[in-house]
Amino acid sequence: MSKDIILVTGGAGYIGSVLVSELVSRGEKVRVFDKLYFGDSGLNGVKEKIDLVQGDVRDFPESVLEGVKAVIHLGSLSNDPTAEFDPKANQQINFEGTLRVAEAARKKGVERFTFASSAAVIGFHVDTVADEVFPPNPQSEYAQSKLDAENGLKSLVSEKFCPVIFRQATVFGFSPRMRWDLVANTMTKDAFSRGTIFVYCAGENWRPLVHIKDIAAAHILALRAPAEKVRGQIFNLVYKNYQILELGHWVKEVLKKYKPIAVETSFGAKESRSYRIAGVKVKEIIGFEPRHSVEEAVLEIYDILRSGRYTDFDNPIYYNIDWMKLLADMESRLKVMGRVF
Repeated sequence: MSKDIILVTGGAGYIGSVLVSELVSRGEKVRVFDKLYFGDSGLNGVKEKIDLVQGDVRDFPESVLEGVKAVIHLGSLSNDPTAEFDPKANQQINFEGTLRVAEAARKKGVERFTFASSAAVIGFHVDTVADEVFPPNPQSEYAQSKLDAENGLKSLVSEKFCPVIFRQATVFGFSPRMRWDLVANTMTKDAFSRGTIFVYCAGENWRPLVHIKDIAAAHILALRAPAEKVRGQIFNLVYKNYQILELGHWVKEVLKKYKPIAVETSFGAKESRSYRIAGVKVKEIIGFEPRHSVEEAVLEIYDILRSGRYTDFDNPIYYNIDWMKLLADMESRLKVMGRVF
């Protein structure tokens, strides 16, 4: 059987919806493996052009790899709150699930495997802009699970298996499976709906940011890069490092042509997550540079909001931890009802 399919785990999610659409636009054959935790509406524009398989990486069937030439592994719990809410699932999905998919791909002879790790593995650090050899210091269950998955993937490296690890900065930008719980997206939404951008903990903490389209482009480029350049390599993906207060004022500046925006700063306990990363290595090794700015994303999202496309900002489906809690509560209630009846 010829191998010409790219498998994207988590392909119906926030990043996956954008990445899958880009692959399809480039003429690639795509198979999506996704639990569909948030449904499949993010794939509406390409659904008839892809193979969509519903499933869970905790029970990954090798048959999904039939005809697959490469895997882009995005499927995971996506942030600290979801990992803290269900540490067991975090371990089973982010670490064990990643290795289960990777080991199956290696066994099946799939050479190229890209992995969406997180810059959060760096932990609290502001004195230095961390490169890829900077010692990780994960501060959360989520970050630790990503680091464990990185180390597991590196142990599988061989001449015939080429995993590539991307430590992705905090993502921003529009997606058909939209999230309003990411800092730049949240600020834009609040500027539109409330006329105020809210900055917490004095906004002194640092965050690296990267556009969703740049993440998609980097994963695709890594599939095509010479194996000897990327085999087992870790690459930081970052557009720019921002202090949160600076970011709030920049979003305000970008949107001032629409209406006056206030920036409201609150003070409290210092944010434990503060870090900066460097993105030099990925440019030097495979020639990748981020092309999409915060300004571009903010203007795109704001114009979409002005069109009236989103009016239900409080819907928990746009906030990963809220959605997770809602589904857990519904499952609990159904179990109680089952016992009653």
